[in-house]
Amino acid sequence: MGKKRLRGEGQDYDEVKVRVNLALTPTAKRLLQEQAASADCKSLSDYIEKLARNQLT
Repeated sequence: MGKKRLRGEGQDYDEVKVRVNLALTPTAKRLLQEQAASADCKSLSDYIEKLARNQLT
């Protein structure tokens, strides 16, 4: 079971996520969403976070 989400506390990590404005072509967005789904990530944000942290196999 997952951890209960509390305001001001990180849900998956020990820090709170911040919003980032990112511009992508529709093709890049679609490809990233497909890769995220293949990696069983909850969202595109989760996928990018795991990529940055080298948590994908």
